[in-house]
Formats: sequence, C-alpha cells, structure tokens
Amino acid sequence: MQRMALLALLLLASVLRFWDLPHIPYTHDEISALVRIHPSLGETIRTGVVALDTHPPGVQVFEWAWTRLFGMGEAAVKLPFILLSIAALFFLYRFASAWAGSQVALVVTALLATLQYTVMYGQIARPYAFGFFTTALMADQLTRYLGSGRRTALAGFAAAAVLSAYTHHFALMLAAFMAITGLLLVASIHRKPYLAACAVAAVLYLPNIPIFLRQLGQKGLEGWLAAPTPSWIPDYLWWLAHCTWTFGAIWAVLILGSLALKIRHRDTIAPLWTITLLWGLGPLAVGYAYSAWRAPVLQYSMLIFSFPFLVLGLLAGLRHMPSRWLLPVLALVACASTITLVQVRKHYDTFYRSRYVAITDGIMQASTIPGRLALVDTPDEAIQFLLRQRHVGPPTAPYINLRGHSAAWVDSLLASVDASEVFLGLTPGTVPERAAQMQAAFPFMTERHDMVEGQTFVFRADPAAGSVEDSGWNSRVTPQAIKGEDWTVDTDIPLWHDTTSAYGIPAWDLTGREYGILLDVPVYKVTQADNAVIEARLDIIHASGTGLNLVTELKAGEESTFYRSQACFRESGPLVSAIPLADLPGHGRGQRLRVYVWNMGGATAHISSVEVKIREGNPWLYGLVEPLKGPLVFR
Repeated sequence: MQRMALLALLLLASVLRFWDLPHIPYTHDEISALVRIHPSLGETIRTGVVALDTHPPGVQVFEWAWTRLFGMGEAAVKLPFILLSIAALFFLYRFASAWAGSQVALVVTALLATLQYTVMYGQIARPYAFGFFTTALMADQLTRYLGSGRRTALAGFAAAAVLSAYTHHFALMLAAFMAITGLLLVASIHRKPYLAACAVAAVLYLPNIPIFLRQLGQKGLEGWLAAPTPSWIPDYLWWLAHCTWTFGAIWAVLILGSLALKIRHRDTIAPLWTITLLWGLGPLAVGYAYSAWRAPVLQYSMLIFSFPFLVLGLLAGLRHMPSRWLLPVLALVACASTITLVQVRKHYDTFYRSRYVAITDGIMQASTIPGRLALVDTPDEAIQFLLRQRHVGPPTAPYINLRGHSAAWVDSLLASVDASEVFLGLTPGTVPERAAQMQAAFPFMTERHDMVEGQTFVFRADPAAGSVEDSGWNSRVTPQAIKGEDWTVDTDIPLWHDTTSAYGIPAWDLTGREYGILLDVPVYKVTQADNAVIEARLDIIHASGTGLNLVTELKAGEESTFYRSQACFRESGPLVSAIPLADLPGHGRGQRLRVYVWNMGGATAHISSVEVKIREGNPWLYGLVEPLKGPLVFR
C-alpha cells in the first residue's frame, strides 16, 4: 500500500510539473542564463559566470552542453530540471523513511510533490531544481553509508557534495552541514574512508575558490534586493500555506499533531533533531544574518534545498500516527495543496503568463499596425532573446527601449515621432511615471493587460471606441475650480492670462515665490489598495529654467517615508510624478499623501492645474511570491 501511495504521489508530482510543458515560458532568470551562453565553454565561464553571475558555474556549464545538443526551446531546456526535481522526491522519501519511518516520509512527499514552492522551482531551469536534487541525493547516500558502510554509497555522497558545491552557494552550505553531521555520526571503523571522501570532494571544489571569493566580494544583491524585515519569516510561512487559512490550518494540525504524538510516546531521535536544526534551520539563520548585517541575499528560492529537512523534523512525530489514518491524511494533504495551488495561487495562470512573451507579442503586433509605435521599458536582452527564438530581427519588429532614459529624453522622443498610438510594455525596474507620461501625450487608453511583474498598454492620441478606464479617486484643482478640503492654495497667488490663446486660460503665477499649492490627505482616503499607483500631474503654461518641481511625498507623522521631486524639463506642458505603493514598505498604510508645487528659486512659472489620481494597481504584480491582491481585471 505504501509503495502504491509513493508511486501515486510521484505521478501527481510529474503531472503538476509537466503540465503543458511546451508552453511553460522562460523566467527572467532563465533568459539571463541563456544569453550568457557563448560558443566556447571557456568564454561561457569567463564572461557568463565570472564576470556577471553570482552563482557557481555548474548549472551554466550544464546548460552550455545541453543546449548545444538539444537547442534553446523551452521544453528542451526545462526537461532535465523537471526530471531532477521529481527524482529528488524519491531520494528525499528514502532519506525520510530511513530516519522517521515510511508514514512520515509519505506525508512529507505529499507536501513536496504539490506545494507551489517545489512545483514552481522544479519548472525553472536554474540552480534550484538542480540543487534540490543534488542535496537530496547527498542526504540519501550519506544515510546509506552510515547504515551499510558501502563504498558505492560513499562515492555517491562525495559526488553529490561536489555537484551541490558547484550548483549554488546555499547548496554548498547545506553540503558542508551534511558533511559535518556525517563526521559526528559515522562509525569509527568508517571514519578514515569518510574523511578521505570529504577531502576528495574539497579538492575537486578548489578550482571554484577564486570564483567564490570574487562573488563573495560583490556583497550580495543589494542593487535590487532589500534586507529582510521582521515580517520576512511570517510572510514566508504564509506563502508556504498558499496564502489561505484552510491550507494553513492543515499545516498547523500536522505540526501540532506531530508534536503531540512525540510527547505522548516520549519520542527521542537525537540525530534527527540535529539534522532538522542544522540542515533545516542553519541555512535560514545564516542567510538571514548575512542579509541583515552585511548585504541582502536571502530569497525563498535559496531555502528550497534545506526546506525538506525542516519539514521532516516538524512532522517526525507522525511516525506514531495510527496506520489507518495514513491514506486519509495523504489524500487531505495532496488534495488541499493541489487545489489551492490551482485555485488560490493560480499557478498555471500566473506562472504561465510571461511578461516578456506579452511584450514581444505587442512589439510584433505593432509592426503590423500603421501608426503604432512600440516602446518598452525592460531588460533588452530578454526581448532580443525571444525575438531571436522566433527568428525575427529588429528591422521586422522595430521598437525603442526606454530603460535608463530620462523623462526629458522620452518627452523629446514622443514629440519627434509621427505616431497615432503607442504600445508600451513595462517590467519591474521601470520608472514609475512611464504610463502616466505616455498617457499625458496619448490620452486615450484602449488596452491594458496585467501579469506577474509586467504590464502592457496601448494609448491613442485621439478618442477611440472601446477606451479603457483604470483610474479611481481623482482630484484636480485649477484657478477656476472650487478646491476640495484637502487642497490648500494661497489666496494671494496672482492670476496670469495666456493672451496668445483664443481661450485665455487663466493660470497661477508663482513667479517670485517657492510654494503656494498643496494637497495633504490621508492615504486611506484616496486608496486602500496596497498595490495602487498614485499619480500627480502639473500642467505648465510657461516656466523658465529648471527650478519648477512637482513633489510627491508620503509622511508617517513628521518622518518622510517617500519623497520624489520631478524637475521641469521644458517651458510648457505636463509634468508627472508617481508613487508605486506596491514597492513601498507598508504600502502607505497609516500615512499622509502630500503633493505640492515647489518653484525653487522663484523663477517665472505659470501653472494652469494640478491633478492627483489613483491608477488601479496590478493585483498580480508580485503574485509568485506574495498573495494575489485580487482578480485580474485587465487580462
């Protein structure tokens, strides 16, 4: 019965990972690795690893060889990693069965087979699935050697240790913990061969020491990754529960039941507790401390190697569970995890909708529509890679990448092109004002599509049927308008009339003064969504110099938690600024929004209006590692 249960779980794991394999898109990490594969192995290591990567060279070398044989199609590249992630479940089952019994091993396997954590990283052709396999193999072979003293198991242990070390630095750390544990547990008669095997593994790792030291000197990922906050571990646990109380309750019942059975039966497996604490919690503790005190490196992906051993320790008491409960527990765990994977986490919708594919599709479509200009703000290598995969070159599908360019440069570009509409593709790292600046020039939005870590838009210069509206709260103040209670406009600001216009639009004349127009309002009054984008717009009739600024600010009490000052870069026209709440700690909750005009130096400045609005946020922006914020309105 238990063998059949294991086969059923491995089959379920295979279905979840292989589902629609030909259409599993590449992630950013995968594309980043593939574009660093060069014709020769030496160049791949020198340029693709030593110069640019933060991982050991093992997986990059494997992908260099694999893609030379089978090409760079998604299914071909992902296949070995998916297979390794499934094979790892078998070795983890054998390890858990040896230490805590087959009942515990099956429950652990049911979780590892179905969690989004292991399913998703098993589908990514990066070091996570590879290291998940090598560390599982190392644990299994160490257990076999401790129990039998067989040299083949010792050789498997050493080989797995070397592979782990060349796969990922956290896999290397776990391998070191395993080796230390083995030294404490190995019988004295087997100690010399064991030490010799460890020495051989260490010698084989020596060529990577210079690369390791160079990468260590890079001080982590502080360019884009924040240090962990006190909420990091609760957020991690909530993610493991698939962000639902139902599955979280099942986790809690399993852990508390394991603890109760352990206490009731006075269960003491000292080596297993050592393994749990050292192998399961050790990498988390080291990663958290390093990230907090030196430089941020800690991500969920880095703990996938140690995660199975932590789960094993937490559930070890289930070895005393009555055998008649086993199948119901396995069915409950597997069903609940799979259902929440699909229905709550929406894995096959979020993970399979690639921002890069959507942007590439938009570029190619724009090339077939007269008058449509394709603009993107995204890592260019990803778009170039996908266009090459489709055998499409820049002359066939032209686009302009705005990444790294200033608002003034973009404004000049928009003024110089002859286009009636614009396609815009955005990914994280973009300037938050891109969409607002585009809509200031092309006011009518006809398309918007949201996906994980990306958005695409189509804006038109003229009204069109089927326009899309994504704005919520809106407040605009002009010299003619009656301002709301949250606006403060100095009553002594003189008015200026544009005599060159037939309409004679009145404007505030801020010449000679620095301030005078302010919006001060609690964030909760304008939006309660933690992924909304607050956009401000200043309409300038005339300004001299660059001293005129539009300031957007969030304040908690007297402390400024967000401050952005957009300087005027032209004599007239709109100036925009934005606050992306999804990227801010606390998402603006409990804070006040302040938007004001700052005419630094008091130069000539004629202002016709100031507007603040809420652009509905992307609810799936960080949906792979955070709770989904709601249904996807703009598909």
